[in-house]
Amino acid sequence: MSGAELRRSGSDHGDLADRILDAASRLLFRTGARKMSLSDVATLAGVSRPTIYRYFVGKDELIDALGERERLRFNAAMDKAMSGVVGVARLEAAVDVVATFVEDQPPGRLLDLEPGFAHEQMAQALPMLTEGLMVVLQRCAREDAFAVAVDPRDVAGAIARTGLSHYVFPDADRAAARRQIRAAAGLPGRA
Repeated sequence: MSGAELRRSGSDHGDLADRILDAASRLLFRTGARKMSLSDVATLAGVSRPTIYRYFVGKDELIDALGERERLRFNAAMDKAMSGVVGVARLEAAVDVVATFVEDQPPGRLLDLEPGFAHEQMAQALPMLTEGLMVVLQRCAREDAFAVAVDPRDVAGAIARTGLSHYVFPDADRAAARRQIRAAAGLPGRA
């Protein structure tokens, strides 16, 4: 049974797996993936190292589970934002989810600690984010959310790349990411 399956089997298991994942996430941004040890994760999570192995085969699976948890969190936020809205409101909701995720990311410390690992993670996130946005933007196009005809794949790519660029190169103006992601989607700036 994989770590993901174990986390879904009962709330006690899920709560403990979440504690382990929370500890791993904090350490990942503190020390980087290479230096993160399962012993340190166990200590921070308040569990024994063998307990971690009941949930995750090793460090690689734990890191993969962190990515999966983030993807699920993003998808849940997008689903919630899309509920009950159509047209331009759907487009604005999708853009707000992306902008909020960018704003909520820890500063680019992981880029400083392990640029190769951070690049690999972003290379995996970009197509996943683009594909998810493309589905939403195709619906928006069918609902006449765009003032002009657009290719949803191009708009989704522009939004995703703009968002990731703000993670790599944060702007001193915290509102810049949201404005520029809105611009990439063809939405007017907010007053």
